[in-house]
Amino acid sequence: MAKKPAPAATTKKSTSTGATKSSAASDQSNWFMLGMIALAITAACYLPSLRNGFVNWDDPKNIYENENLEGVGNGQSWGTTIANIFDLEKGNVIGNYNPLPIFTFAIEKAITGGEWNPTLIHTTNLLLHLLTVFFVMKLLWGMGIGRWGVFAGGLLFGIHPMRVESVAWATERKDVLFAVFFFAALVYYIKWLKQGEKQENRMGTYAIMLVLALLSCFSKVQAVTLPLSMLALDFWFRRPLNFKLILEKAPFWLLSLVFGLINVHTLRVQGSTDDSITNFNFLDRLCIGAYSFCTYIYKAVLPWPMSPLYAYPKNLPWTVYAAPAVFFTAVAAFIWAWRKGYRTWVFGVAFFFFNVMFLLQIFAAGQGFLADRFTYVAYFGLFAIVAYYADQYAKEEASRNKVLTILGLVGLIYGAWTIKQIGIWADGYSLWSHVMTMDEGKKERSSLPYWNRGQFLRNVKGDFEGALKDYNKAVEMEPNNREILNSRGKTYFDMAASGKYKGQEKSLLEKAVKDYTESLSKTNQTDKATSESYSNRGAAYGMLGMLQKSIDDITEAIKLDPANKNAYANRSIAYLNTGQYEKALADYQEYLKYDPTNANFWYESGMVQRVMKRNEESVKSLDRALQINPKLAIGYLERARAKAQAGNFAGAQQDYQKAQQMGVKMEAMDQQLMGGQ
Repeated sequence: MAKKPAPAATTKKSTSTGATKSSAASDQSNWFMLGMIALAITAACYLPSLRNGFVNWDDPKNIYENENLEGVGNGQSWGTTIANIFDLEKGNVIGNYNPLPIFTFAIEKAITGGEWNPTLIHTTNLLLHLLTVFFVMKLLWGMGIGRWGVFAGGLLFGIHPMRVESVAWATERKDVLFAVFFFAALVYYIKWLKQGEKQENRMGTYAIMLVLALLSCFSKVQAVTLPLSMLALDFWFRRPLNFKLILEKAPFWLLSLVFGLINVHTLRVQGSTDDSITNFNFLDRLCIGAYSFCTYIYKAVLPWPMSPLYAYPKNLPWTVYAAPAVFFTAVAAFIWAWRKGYRTWVFGVAFFFFNVMFLLQIFAAGQGFLADRFTYVAYFGLFAIVAYYADQYAKEEASRNKVLTILGLVGLIYGAWTIKQIGIWADGYSLWSHVMTMDEGKKERSSLPYWNRGQFLRNVKGDFEGALKDYNKAVEMEPNNREILNSRGKTYFDMAASGKYKGQEKSLLEKAVKDYTESLSKTNQTDKATSESYSNRGAAYGMLGMLQKSIDDITEAIKLDPANKNAYANRSIAYLNTGQYEKALADYQEYLKYDPTNANFWYESGMVQRVMKRNEESVKSLDRALQINPKLAIGYLERARAKAQAGNFAGAQQDYQKAQQMGVKMEAMDQQLMGGQ
């Protein structure tokens, strides 16, 4: 680290600890009150997020379709839940190993009795964001920045529009959760530095830092930059760079290495690091990294445009190839500032770079080359620069009003911008409609927004016609995309099964089969994707009455992906309709291996077992169904029949009465089973 003192002309505004320590001590009683104001403004800006629901952009996989969470609140033990969530193979979601946020979702689902409550989830996200802002201000204070600087830094971190994606998106619980522990660890790091080597309780502080680091790593892999952030603080506090600084952080380097390797493994297994679609070379990737870095820098001032998706273009624009020139100019400016002793600037840019460098998409991971959420922690470095200078100028009577005026204007602009941006995340329709708007006028447009909005319209709104319009547009843009064809086929199938299109069922099912068949004709399909198309086509054949074709297709689906639980569900129907009860029962049991808390499938198993005169087994299956869902009225009726067949008329009578109380009527066969009892 450079030891050269700052020039006289810059000493007042570039030194970071000496000049501000006395000021920090004098107004210590006031920073907390200003901090509470910053938190209140942040909370007010984010209140609209509590009205938001889920979006079909990773929310299904992470939350309401997460297999590890299906049984929470429905009979699944906490031991099983925790073991699955923290398991490397079962616990990673879309290649990301961040078990702690998933665990918090499990707690929320348990609180609400096994149901999902988006308001509770968004409330938790907001509370975590506010807690993060608090630790950010605590960190600035610990760095020796005065109360007005703490207020400015906290306000910027709280309401800057680039925060919205991390807070208003339910899935990004991992951002706000990892950041809480990350900044808390840095607060304790400063405490550890100030305690000195001779204090007895210093080891306790170090242990707290290590626990916070572990929790942060369990929340999101971005936490691996914690020891680098500590080095940035070492520079801020003028600690000479030597091997001791590296060695004292040995446990933190080890944590970073372990969690980094874990996530590289899970991403690779998922296929998220496969760059075969864009097929950019390493030079292209370096240019993309430089472009992303420059974009994040300018968006710290002017956060526009903002989109949930920055899809890769097929051909990179000239601005991407020009970005390295800007990047190396910034590097040269950084070196110049270091040599000149502009410590505040060096710290801020270094902290920013350390926390964004693994997210610059030099190595492919994901569907976009930019993401607003990637700046959530990294922007602290840039905001710290603003905080320092705001504090310095606010100390001068002549410039204090100017500082407060600027803060007020920035607060109004960013606050209003943030409120507007939150509305984009209200649901899947508003989200993908916004992405489409941002894509207007571009030479290359992504089919993904149309595909995903179609998914939302079909699955959430039940608007099949609207979904088909979006799917047709997506197919027009990407006619060889097998997944879009599969999704459109599923829409035709759902229309036929909905009962809303009387007389059109056969035509709709034939269109579904055509799309599934075309999907299967596409090359470079994964076994899992091919399995899904075979399973879906088999279901369509089943509804058309072509039962053997249905069984053949679904059997092929299971060969390709033995864990395809929907395939077992679809084939069980075909087996039932052909009277192959033993095979149907086997498929129910296979399905329940993957979804053991599905009350409907336990009911179906019990019903088939009762038909097969396996009354004792039937009662056990129906007991399980009713344990999971005590409101399953037909479960009591079916259990009554199994008990009656077994000669347990007293037990059957109790279940019949329960079923009748819940609105289910007895049929002629029930009178026969009871034999006039």
